[in-house]
Order: sequence, then C-alpha cells, then structure tokens
Amino acid sequence: MKLLDLHTHIYEYPETEIKQILDRANRVGVAGAILAGTTVKSSNKCVALANADDRLFASVGIHPMEIPLTDIENHIQAIKELALTPQVVAISEIGLDKMLGAPDFRKQEDIFRAHIQLAKTTNLPIIYHSRESYPYILDVLEDEEAYKVGGAAHYFQGDISTAFRCIELGFLISIAKPVLRIPQLQEVVSKIPLENILIETDSFPQPFKKNRKAWTEPRHLVDIVAKIAAIKGTTTTEVSIQLHSNLMKLFKDKSGAMDKILNAHSVNSIEFD
Repeated sequence: MKLLDLHTHIYEYPETEIKQILDRANRVGVAGAILAGTTVKSSNKCVALANADDRLFASVGIHPMEIPLTDIENHIQAIKELALTPQVVAISEIGLDKMLGAPDFRKQEDIFRAHIQLAKTTNLPIIYHSRESYPYILDVLEDEEAYKVGGAAHYFQGDISTAFRCIELGFLISIAKPVLRIPQLQEVVSKIPLENILIETDSFPQPFKKNRKAWTEPRHLVDIVAKIAAIKGTTTTEVSIQLHSNLMKLFKDKSGAMDKILNAHSVNSIEFD
C-alpha cells in the first residue's frame, strides 16, 4: 500500500530539490503529494509543477494571510481560470485566520465565500485553513452549502466536538505531525472513525531547524500512519488501506489519476506490519 500527501508547500523549494524530496518519499512508500497554492502566483507554480511531474497534483487558492489589498476581483478570476486546469484537484489553501496582525476579517470572509462558490461551480473539494476561527468558519461553510463538495480540515488541531461538526458538514479531518506529540489531538484521533481521516505533512522549507534531516517532508507520512495505528489499536496496513479509500471518495473525479500514481511500480510499497 502507498500513501499520498494531502497538503504540502514543497513548491517553495528549488525544483531540483523537489525531485529529491519526492524520490525520498517514494523510497518509503509515499507516491506523491498535493501542492497547496496560497496566492495567484504560487497557485500558478503549483499547476506548472504538477504538469512537469506526474507525482504531483495542484490545489489553488488565496490564503487568508495573503489576501490582496487591491484588485481582488482579478485575483479571484485568475484562481477561477486555474481551477479549470486538469492538474487541479482541490480549492486550497483558503480559509479564515484571526492571528494577530491578520488582514481584515470581513475581507477574509468575502474571499473565503467566493472560493467556496468556486469550489461548488467546479465540483472540487475544499481543503481549508482555520486558525483561531472555529466555530465561526464552520458556520460559513454551512451557510455556503460547502457540504455539496466536501473536503478536509487542513492540519486539524481542534477539539473533539469541532471534529465531529466538521464531519457532519461533510469534511474529513486531516492529521499531520502534531499527532505525534499532542495528547488532545491523539484523543480526537481515538474517537473519530478512521473513515473520516486523511493525512498530510504541510511540508515547506524549515530553516529554523538547524538539522536539514529534521525538516518535515512527505516521507514523514509513514510516522503519522504508525501513530494513528497505535492510537486505534490496529495495523498500519489497515490504516493505509482505509486512507486510500478515503482519498478515492474525496477526489472521485480525479481518482483515476491518483490511483495510477498510487500503483506506480517506481514507488516502493510500505511494509509496516
């Protein structure tokens, strides 16, 4: 069984290093990754890289911390055009953010709602960002009927009641490396069904970590799977099989291309158990 990283920013690395990152991932059973754009410029880069390497898929959107101050309609239109390209599998990274110094929240919400409408128009799932914005962000998703396309709660670190409301709204819970160390998140994983879980690394360059080998990469999905299996009291094989099924259901219109990568002979299969 092989894995796919739901959400990464590895496009921020030089292209030669991206290949090395993917090769390292392939050696441990991670077949590929979805690149998450945060601006029009980076979303364009995600699409270009996905065109150049069939191990990559693109998601496009404007991050709430990077919303433009002017010319907003043209930025949204550019994302709409990108969303129609075959390499794009989701609308992301979009959402709401109340971190100190974040852009005007009303503007964030307007752009977030525009992205949700775009997702419904293109029938693409939403992978959303939420920082200090629960439960309001779920009210917006419900108000905009985002459940019609569904998606995933990116890098989830909320509580159990928030997780279940996400699931009720048609969103999967995307689990990342914090599950290795945060008891509250481990409790969430223990209580929600495996059928509602996806995994990601949110990989990006981490120069604040002096040891380059410690930087998070898609290859670290295997650690997340192992932890989920331990929490659930099951095998890593069972977890991997269910994660594959969850991916296929979420990306139903793109599942053929994803399944092709996940069955590539150039990628080592994971042999956990």
